Amino acid sequence: MDLTHPPFWQPALLAALLIFLVGLAFAGFLWWLAARSFAVLQSPTTTPEQLASLRDLPLALPEGTVRAVLALIVGVVGLPLLLFSQTLRLPDAVAGYVNGIIAGVFGYYFGARGGSADAQTARRATEALATTTRAHEALRNENAALGQQAATASLPGQVAGAMAALQRQVAVAETLVESLGPALPPGLLPAGSAAALGKARQALAAAGQLAEGKADATTLASLTEALAGLAGSSGPFPALARAAAAALPVVGGPLGAVALLLGLGWQAGSAAWHRWRAQVLDAPHNPTLFEAGGITPSAAAHCLGAAPIFARVFAPHLAEPGFIAALLDLVLREDAPARLWAEHGSAFATPAEAEAGLTEYRRALLAEAVAADLPAGTDPAARQVLAAAGQVRAPAVQALALLLGELRAARQDPTPLLREMTP
Repeated sequence: MDLTHPPFWQPALLAALLIFLVGLAFAGFLWWLAARSFAVLQSPTTTPEQLASLRDLPLALPEGTVRAVLALIVGVVGLPLLLFSQTLRLPDAVAGYVNGIIAGVFGYYFGARGGSADAQTARRATEALATTTRAHEALRNENAALGQQAATASLPGQVAGAMAALQRQVAVAETLVESLGPALPPGLLPAGSAAALGKARQALAAAGQLAEGKADATTLASLTEALAGLAGSSGPFPALARAAAAALPVVGGPLGAVALLLGLGWQAGSAAWHRWRAQVLDAPHNPTLFEAGGITPSAAAHCLGAAPIFARVFAPHLAEPGFIAALLDLVLREDAPARLWAEHGSAFATPAEAEAGLTEYRRALLAEAVAADLPAGTDPAARQVLAAAGQVRAPAVQALALLLGELRAARQDPTPLLREMTP
């Protein structure tokens, strides 16, 4: 046996031993990586999203780890074999195989790395979008929870507000349905007004029996539904307001004229209110409605233009000194019909004509007094609405005036009633 070249030191055997050791080293390295990955999977801090992403990776290792290890094995083993192929006495065919393997593995690895940049960018963008979506979803859930808490906290205030609004509407509906309803023309109020009023009373009674702080969403829904029955389009007050608006000039929207009329009547002083009401209702003559000196002779002469009978009968006397003042004093007295016939009967065809002329002139004088009650600078549209309300003699407008009288007596501002009306 040749002891100078033992088999152990032959180049081929040495290369085989080195390859075996390199393989063991890489196997140990892979085992270490796998152990670390499994430790991550078992960690309680790992989220379900991280587990789902690791499930799709080879050996649950970071993406590209297996390819990198294989490329290292080929490089660490193949390159020395190729470089020392002559020393190892490898045939040219084997060296060509090794060269092809090394070139193929390196070409695939670096080609895959270069070609996967866009895919990695897209994946990272998708992951970022998913993270953003989850964050937005969490924010929405948090906002919904906060909104629910705020709604629960504000529920007592909402119930109190609904009760106050419903109480206002019930008071108005009671006046219209039970007090004024029998005297109003049929069809002016909706047929279901009494039923809606009864339902609203029941809702108020049920809410009033609850202990403080015990009102819930069901109570609020019941009050809101009852309020819609009275303040909605089929409620008595909205129906009356629409009917009155149809008889008045159109000003600033469908109910603008009604809002102006109610506002003028609500803000008027006591004497002005009684004149306003008498004009709208075409009430019988009341001397107390006219204050001494409230109508000047010039204004009285101007009013003759709205009284055709008196204008015709007394036209020859207008130039007489003191005639207008004497006529004004006569027509404002309670016994004016008898005095008028006694003093000027010859100028009228019949007593009925004299009384009709007296009525015309008194209406003109009352309209003049009502217009004079308006503050200086009042909107011309408001003056137009007020004048029209005293001339149309519409049942809806007259009912609105009667209702406003009840609201004034109860010190209930009509503005919230109009604001609470719903289509």
